Amino acid sequence: MKRYLLILACVVAAAMGIALRAQAPESPIRWRMSVKMTSATEGVVTLKATVAPGWHLYSTTLPSSDGPRPTVITFSHPTSMTFTSPLKASAAVVEKDDPMFGVRLAWWDTDVTFTRQFTTTSADAPGKVDVKVTFMGCNDETCLPPATVELSRTVKPFAK
Repeated sequence: MKRYLLILACVVAAAMGIALRAQAPESPIRWRMSVKMTSATEGVVTLKATVAPGWHLYSTTLPSSDGPRPTVITFSHPTSMTFTSPLKASAAVVEKDDPMFGVRLAWWDTDVTFTRQFTTTSADAPGKVDVKVTFMGCNDETCLPPATVELSRTVKPFAK
């Protein structure tokens, strides 16, 4: 009898775990990364933030520290790589006075792609690029706490 109760308890616990995972909301801001060589010695790192409708992702620069945290994107890369451009966003930020924080803020309310160009002195095996993104997002009712995602891609040699 104890054996049957133990099995029943395990089945119930597993079912509850599956149900809880099924109810966990997907993050309204998701990140993807790619790295592509554009020539034997040049390439581009691309980060895409997919922003769910009704949500916004805070800018990489915010005018005040009295509100949400800005998006911070940090790159780690092999010494054979040198970044040749600043981080560029595909869309302009929206600037608005935010009554929740009482300051003027900047954000993206649609998907945004960030790119950064680089050169490498090791065209055969340039290495791996690691990116750490710390970000915060809000909608009209709530804000997410700051979150960090870590992304990594191996740079493949240029295909002629």
